Amino acid sequence: MRNAAPSLTKNILEREWFAAYLRNSASPADAIALWRWGTEIDVRAILPAIHVPTLIVQRTGDRWVRPEEGRYLAAHIEGAKYVELAGKDHVIWGEDRLVDEIRTFVAGALPWAPGERLLVSALSLAVKDIAYGHDPLERNAELIREELLHAAGQEIGRSPGLLLAVFQRPTRSIQCAFAIGKRLRKLGVEVRAAVHVGECEVRGKEFSGIAIEVASRLLDHARPREVVVSRTVRDLVVGSGLVFDERGEMTASGLPGTLSFLSVAQKI
Repeated sequence: MRNAAPSLTKNILEREWFAAYLRNSASPADAIALWRWGTEIDVRAILPAIHVPTLIVQRTGDRWVRPEEGRYLAAHIEGAKYVELAGKDHVIWGEDRLVDEIRTFVAGALPWAPGERLLVSALSLAVKDIAYGHDPLERNAELIREELLHAAGQEIGRSPGLLLAVFQRPTRSIQCAFAIGKRLRKLGVEVRAAVHVGECEVRGKEFSGIAIEVASRLLDHARPREVVVSRTVRDLVVGSGLVFDERGEMTASGLPGTLSFLSVAQKI
């Protein structure tokens, strides 16, 4: 409490009320999971994909989140408004300028108009017919279509032995890759896949952009019967029950520095 809300320690009634509020908000297990999500998830790679009015409020004396972190968010979210307030409380507490800033922002923010840029989870999948050596995509098109439909995925591209699809959720794209691989292996077809989350541009039915390109590049590092994902994906699916293993790093056009990638498996 001394770190989260120092101002509350001065009043025993406020402290007890807030402690009861925390106990009623989550079970011990949920509280641990929420703490992990808040400390382990790294969203820096997808900040440029945010295109809605954004208010970032930071307290100068916050012991949990430093002002540098709030400023970083504001610098990497297009058009974000950054406000730095005095005080040490991390939690939202009290009737000070914070409430006025939120009220002003909500009342003055313009409604967001959907554009052509979307945040997607991109799946790149390669198939190889072990027995016959020819492209099995067409022969198993209905099977693949069923799994994409089940995972709310959309096919956006196809070439001999290669499939590209996009999803709204990274967990769904990974699960879809596993499901397709499991069904096709029974038919003698070998599958490898790669998943990345990022921004893409949409023009009619055509998708393009860094997310698609990185997923395609990642596929080069996937072994037969393996699904690899970028670190961005790993950070966004904390608590999903998936198991990750570090595999290496790669470079890609449009990405600053290197991108870590991992193999992923389902818990048995």
